Amino acid sequence: MDKSIENIWKSGYVNKQFILPKIEKMYNQKSISYVEKMITGFKWEVYILIPTTALVFLFNIWLENDNAIFWGIISSIPCLFWFFLGKEQLKSLKKLDYLLSSYDYLVSIRAKLISIRKYNRNLAIFSVPTFLFPMLLYTYYNQVGKTIGEIFGINDFNYSTIYLFLLLPISTLLAVIIANIHFKFVVTKTTTGIDTLISEIEELRK
Repeated sequence: MDKSIENIWKSGYVNKQFILPKIEKMYNQKSISYVEKMITGFKWEVYILIPTTALVFLFNIWLENDNAIFWGIISSIPCLFWFFLGKEQLKSLKKLDYLLSSYDYLVSIRAKLISIRKYNRNLAIFSVPTFLFPMLLYTYYNQVGKTIGEIFGINDFNYSTIYLFLLLPISTLLAVIIANIHFKFVVTKTTTGIDTLISEIEELRK
């Protein structure tokens, strides 16, 4: 608890009608400040996808594969999709009203944020097999008669291209593990401050 708030509370009950509004005002200011800082961080996560999209496109050009521009565009689509999705989610956070008090506002923000993170986690996991399968299928039919070693330039890796499809369950499993670890870390990091403020307000209301 902030020392300023704690001192006012400890001075306490001398003039309760004066003290409570002051504490409420302090928490209102603190809540708004914290949420604005959190939204700024979320905004950074969204807008970093713009240079990421450009880098993905340029990386495909640098590889100098056949139809590099085409594959660069295709590879950039997921980044663009996440960018526009993030913008909409950012708007939904900003649309939340202050409601009746800082407590209600913080509870609403926390619930909305966790909901967004869960949705993004599930979508990220689902996106891996969705985007990977057509790429593997294209490679399989486009490289008929070649081994995996010949396709990727790896000596003594003479496995049939059918084994490429093993990447599908492996990549999906890795996506599940990474997405869950990331979800737990990010949600914990972004909601810890909100949880603390909510706990303090609940304590003061007792």
